[in-house]
Amino acid sequence: MRAALAPALLCALLAGGAVTAQSVARSDYDAAYLGAPLGDPVLQHAKETYVVFGCAYCHGLNLTPRGEAADLRRSVIVGRDENANLIGPLLRAGIPQTSKLSPMPQFSDLSEQQIADIARWIHYARQRARYEELTRAPLPSGDTTAGRAQFDQACGVCHSIQNDLAGIGGRYAADALRMHILEPQGLRGASSFRIDHLRDARINAGRDRHNALLENYSAAEIANLVAYLHSVR
Repeated sequence: MRAALAPALLCALLAGGAVTAQSVARSDYDAAYLGAPLGDPVLQHAKETYVVFGCAYCHGLNLTPRGEAADLRRSVIVGRDENANLIGPLLRAGIPQTSKLSPMPQFSDLSEQQIADIARWIHYARQRARYEELTRAPLPSGDTTAGRAQFDQACGVCHSIQNDLAGIGGRYAADALRMHILEPQGLRGASSFRIDHLRDARINAGRDRHNALLENYSAAEIANLVAYLHSVR
């Protein structure tokens, strides 16, 4: 099945356009096993790799674990992982059984690309799970001072209260601010495989940075950021 995706991905790259879910939907596609097909063929390939090598059997397709498997949505190791630098060694070495968790077998024969694909899907699924969790719950009251310190540490490198975020608290309600923090409008939507978009280092770096923050946010951190940004008038 992964091999069948290659021509679709190549055509998408050559055509230079966005890809729709129909590009991977086929009459023999097992949605019950693989989930709904994704419009992004790179993510679709990553998901299929994750499933084919058995990760979904214990950790769940969307990271809802079964039995004693580790909950990857809460894993500190996954949260700190960058480009499979932590996930990769764990996959290759395996994890012995503990009093609380089942053992994880070694996957020492995985290629670097396969490890990268598995890590890519884990991060994506974790980001979507965290987004759903943080937007489903009512927004608690936040601490403005703590939010400012957090903004300076996590956001201030790219964003400025005096420039691109000037007066933002007067433009959006608190709930809308939460949505913008979790998924900035300029980074929403399906991935584009146009060559010029692939080469846009600024947008790609911004998306990677925001996604890394998203999968590690706590409800309190979001509330504090919202409180601070809402005070900027």
